[in-house]
Amino acid sequence: MFSQGGFSKNYFLPNSVVSVCTDVIEAPNGNIIMTGLTFDGPTGSNRLTIVGTDANGTELWQKSYGSDKFEYLDNFLSNRSLIKGNSSFYFYSCVRDSNNKYPSVLIKFNFNGDTLWQKKFYDTNDYLYIQGVAKSVDDGFLITGFCAHPVNPIETTLIIKTDSNGNELWRKKINKPIPNGQNGSNIIQDSLTKKIVIAGYQYDGTASAYTGHANIIVTDSLGTVLQRKTFSGGCSSFFIDLIQTKDKKCVAVGQNDQCDNLGGPNGTARHKGYALKFDLNNLNNVIWTKEFDQTCVYNSINTINELSNGDLILGGRYDTLKNYSLPEKVMLRLIKTDKDGNVKWNKNLSRDNSNENSKFIRSLNVTSSGSYLTANWLYFAANPKPYSITKIDSMGCDSTVVYCQTVGLNENTINKNILSIYPNPTNDILNIEIENFNHDQNLTIKVVDILGRAILEIPFKEQINLKDLKYGVYFLELYDKQKLISSRKIIKQ
Repeated sequence: MFSQGGFSKNYFLPNSVVSVCTDVIEAPNGNIIMTGLTFDGPTGSNRLTIVGTDANGTELWQKSYGSDKFEYLDNFLSNRSLIKGNSSFYFYSCVRDSNNKYPSVLIKFNFNGDTLWQKKFYDTNDYLYIQGVAKSVDDGFLITGFCAHPVNPIETTLIIKTDSNGNELWRKKINKPIPNGQNGSNIIQDSLTKKIVIAGYQYDGTASAYTGHANIIVTDSLGTVLQRKTFSGGCSSFFIDLIQTKDKKCVAVGQNDQCDNLGGPNGTARHKGYALKFDLNNLNNVIWTKEFDQTCVYNSINTINELSNGDLILGGRYDTLKNYSLPEKVMLRLIKTDKDGNVKWNKNLSRDNSNENSKFIRSLNVTSSGSYLTANWLYFAANPKPYSITKIDSMGCDSTVVYCQTVGLNENTINKNILSIYPNPTNDILNIEIENFNHDQNLTIKVVDILGRAILEIPFKEQINLKDLKYGVYFLELYDKQKLISSRKIIKQ
């Protein structure tokens, strides 16, 4: 555990070849509950594994469910997999049964990981994928996702309504007017109008080559469509998560292809993280739209939460290295904004060694102390992949002060315009210029690596040679009498 009250931990589960932690929450007693999917080597089956730890991440217990006759499957298109209650929590997932059918399940557990009940949801088309679940206004559940035929897998958005015990009351399928497909990523219900809102995407084309469009559907309380709207142009975008804010508006988040006709390295698309606030009673009333950070291959907002003061916490992934033909290093990303989407701070966290490489946030939840728990996907890690979680304090730091001053630094908030550096990326020589800053002769510069370690510390010079540094991301920091004045990110090629 690190000095600022945060940590990043991996859990290697017995016999598991591949693991992915899909969600993590804080229990009422302060312990941590994480859930996810593991591939069991001896039986060759995908299982649900629940791990309980204390508040510091020390493992207390783990429990596994499933077999080669009933497998729990990871749908990587969805984020989250848990709903937290006062005395229990609920897990949802798609599964494969002994008849090779693909239904989905909603399961109630106590905070010791013991099953209280399990409900299965089948479809005549065989494939039924739950991607989002929310509490309804009458204390039941609203479920969204999609159905798809195994031979002709055109996706149809799904709504299922249940009572408080998970018993199905009704379901609706929402077809796209022009055939192809659409699905629901997450769902909410407005307490005043009882309208249901689904965020997801629809697509045109074939499964191998399609254009996606971020999509919002609004229905009445019985699932009859009232409005639908896409929020992107000719290039692909999609919504991953959705919340209703205290002012009774909605915010959806995801990613947006930049349509710059440049593509990414090796022809891959390039994106920006994407957030949109809208009025559920009039989808043409877009309150604000935001895009975040530099265009790159891995840039998305996967999850969103609202804080008690109305601020928003957005979690996702971010990597610019591939833009410079360097190996991927996808960092955990947290952005705090006000209610209008204006950035208060922007933190990119990466503490992994080369074997773990990169982390994608699958979910982010707020604890009782105001810190953040993230469930991470070690997408590029070698097998056996572990469960991975990170606890981040309320200021967006997961470790030491020096780490938070560098890796977690939003350059725009600390006098970015004071420092000019070029060329960047650089192979060796880096030129440094100072503007609009009155100072004496006690300036110091530091070059700090991604782990917050000072690689170089010297009196200020207008030119430094970085030829001996390994390729990767570094930070150039400017100090005046030991006070950090400005910082700029360096890409070493």
